[in-house]
Amino acid sequence: MTVYERADRIGGLLMYGIPNMKLDKRIVVERRVKLMEDEGVKFVTNADIGVTHDAGELKRQFDAIILATGATKPRDLPMPGRNLKGVYFAMEFLTTNTKSLLDSNHADGNFINAQGKDVIVIGGGDTGNDCIGTSMRHDCRSLVNFELLPQPPPAAPRTTPGRSGRGFSAPTTATRRRRPRSAATRANSPSSPRNSSAMTAAISVA
Repeated sequence: MTVYERADRIGGLLMYGIPNMKLDKRIVVERRVKLMEDEGVKFVTNADIGVTHDAGELKRQFDAIILATGATKPRDLPMPGRNLKGVYFAMEFLTTNTKSLLDSNHADGNFINAQGKDVIVIGGGDTGNDCIGTSMRHDCRSLVNFELLPQPPPAAPRTTPGRSGRGFSAPTTATRRRRPRSAATRANSPSSPRNSSAMTAAISVA
C-alpha cells in the first residue's frame, strides 16, 4: 500500500489543520504514521496527483485507488469588503500557523500573526474555536466571534446526564476578549496545550 500526500508532512488535516493545542503531532500523528510504516505502508510526500504524478500511471501501477482528497476547499462569503487586506480563510490561517510552528517554532515568520491585532472570527464549531484559540495564543489585542447559532444557556438543562447544578460558563454570540500581555510568552511554545471540515470560518486581522 502506498499513500500519496500533497503536503510535505503526512497526516492531512490532522497534521496542519488542527493546531497543536488540540492535537500533539508527535504523540498522535507521527506515532501512528510510524506504526503504519512498520506494517509496510509506504508514504510519498509532496505528491500532487495530476501535477507531480500522472494519474494514468498510478492506475496502471496499482490494482485499486482510493481518493481521500480531504476538505481544504473553503466556502467563500460574497459580501462587501471580502477582498480587503487582512481577511483570510480559516484553513489558511491555521495551516500556516501550524507549519511554521513545526518547521521553526515560528522563527521563520511564515504565518499570519495576530499579535497585537483586533481579530474577528466569523463562524463557530471546531474550526472557529481553533481560530479563536490560535489568535489568543498569538496575543491578539481583542477578539470578536460571530456565530450563526444562538447563545448557549448559562446552565445545563435538568435533563442533562451528570448535571451538577452548578451550570457552566458559556461565551456570548459576539464576545470580546483581551489577553494579558504576561501570557504572550506561552503563545509560541510547541509543548503548550494549543484546525473539522467546517470551512465556513473566516478570520479578519486588522
